[in-house]
Amino acid sequence: MAQDVMEFFQTVEEMANIPKTLLRPTLDTPFVRMENDGKRHLRFLRWGLTPPWSETPKFPFPTYNARSETLTEKATFREPFKKRRGLMTWISYVEWRDEDGIKIPYEFSLASGEPIAFAGLWDHWGKDETYFESCTMITCEPNELAAPYHDRMPVILQPEDFDEWMAPTSSPKDLLTLLKPLPSELLIAERANPDDFKRPSSSKEKKPVKVTTASLFDE
Repeated sequence: MAQDVMEFFQTVEEMANIPKTLLRPTLDTPFVRMENDGKRHLRFLRWGLTPPWSETPKFPFPTYNARSETLTEKATFREPFKKRRGLMTWISYVEWRDEDGIKIPYEFSLASGEPIAFAGLWDHWGKDETYFESCTMITCEPNELAAPYHDRMPVILQPEDFDEWMAPTSSPKDLLTLLKPLPSELLIAERANPDDFKRPSSSKEKKPVKVTTASLFDE
C-alpha cells in the first residue's frame, strides 16, 4: 500500500496496514470517523447496519449498502446520515462479471495507490454486553469504468472531502452533492486471479472481498 492508514487518514490510532484478509458482510471492517474529541479515530465495525430500534441484533433486511438517492427517505439510514457518518476503508474492491458462463473477478483500486475511502454510515445497537456498532456503504450510479461490471458503485470520497463528510456540523443537504461517482480516470480495474477469491456458486451467494474489497450487494 502506498502509505499507511494512520498517515493517510490522520487517525489517532496507529495501524501500519489494513489486514490482508477476505472481507464480507457481517465481519468487522476498518471504519474511520470523527468522535467527540474532534479527532479522527479508526474503529472496526460490523459490516451490515443494525439500527437501534431493531428488535434483534441481526436486522431482517440487507443493509450492507445504502442507496445515495434514498438516504433521506429510508428510516434505517435517515438518522445515521444526519449524525453518524464515516469512511469505510479498503485497498480495493471487487466486482464479478459473467464471461461465457464463468464468473471472473475484477479488482478496482485507486490509480494513486492510496487506500480507498468509501462514504459510510454507522449506528449502534444494544446495551452493555450486547452493545455493538455496525456500518453500511453508500452506493451511487456507476461511472464509465465501473458500468460494464455493475449497475451501482460505491461512493468514493477524496481527501479534501473527508472533514466535511465526517463533521457533525455539516448540513446533510449539502453533503448530498458529495455522493456522486468518482471520475473514471482516478480508478483502475484489473482482472484478478480467481484463486485469490472465493468464486460464488450462485448469484444469490454473498461474495467475499479481498481485504479490501467487496462486490456490491443488492439493497
